[in-house]
Amino acid sequence: MEQLNQLYEQHVGENVFNPGHYAPVLNQHELSTFFQKWLTTIDLTVLGALFFEQLQNTLPLCGLKIQCNHSDFHYGDLSTSKHSKHLAVRQDDDQIAMHHYAFTRTLIVREWQILQQLHMLFKNPLKNGLEYERIKLVATRDNLTALGNRRSFNDTMHRLFSHAKRQPSQFALLVIDLDKFKQVNDQFGHTQGDKILVACAETISSCLRDTDFAFRFGGDEFCCLLTDTCIESCQQITQRIQHAFTNHSLLAPHNISCSIGSAIYQVDDTEHSLFMRADAAMYRNKK
Repeated sequence: MEQLNQLYEQHVGENVFNPGHYAPVLNQHELSTFFQKWLTTIDLTVLGALFFEQLQNTLPLCGLKIQCNHSDFHYGDLSTSKHSKHLAVRQDDDQIAMHHYAFTRTLIVREWQILQQLHMLFKNPLKNGLEYERIKLVATRDNLTALGNRRSFNDTMHRLFSHAKRQPSQFALLVIDLDKFKQVNDQFGHTQGDKILVACAETISSCLRDTDFAFRFGGDEFCCLLTDTCIESCQQITQRIQHAFTNHSLLAPHNISCSIGSAIYQVDDTEHSLFMRADAAMYRNKK
């Protein structure tokens, strides 16, 4: 009962998860079958897909959305259903996730009890997945700017190369180096310099599309990986970044601008050759 008391429904009405009315419906063997599959992964996306698939085989489920850590994981179709349940997952006094279940019809009492039982059982695998995501985020994020770090850049570059070799597609690399940043550090100190770096990171990110990636490569150097792009769109994004620097309320007074070099992926490229072409273009533009 202690575990059950940590779960409750956010809305009133028939959706309320009342531990006092809870009675196990699935037997130990059935529960073990569910749980064994969840132990095969701690990746949240895969874990959610397994959970959705298992629920579909047991209940008239047509859609599932798991909200946690400002991220949403969608499975199936929630838009057409008029029959939904919303159950929260709590740890101590904190809500760690909200599950939105969509069904093809109204649940009968036994199905509602099964949903509560499986929702409660899924809590610990979900917690493990969330902890894994947190650790992965710490390992791949730059502490100051919250952009991807060098490790994240290498992983993303490798992934884009692998995809491009399997399914021919174009992507681009931007190498961005700040101009006159050292003068700010020397004159105003590292605290102001850190504010400049954060402002640059936010400005660069705001100029990208949702499918693009931004990284702090090191010091005052940034990189962007632009997916499914061409020379024209690459040039547009480059100009957008430089224009945003020119009009930024913090960067402009300090005369902070940036030099940008770009390179489009070619079939005979290696990760090293692509980076060297973009880096060389950046230094040419800086001169």
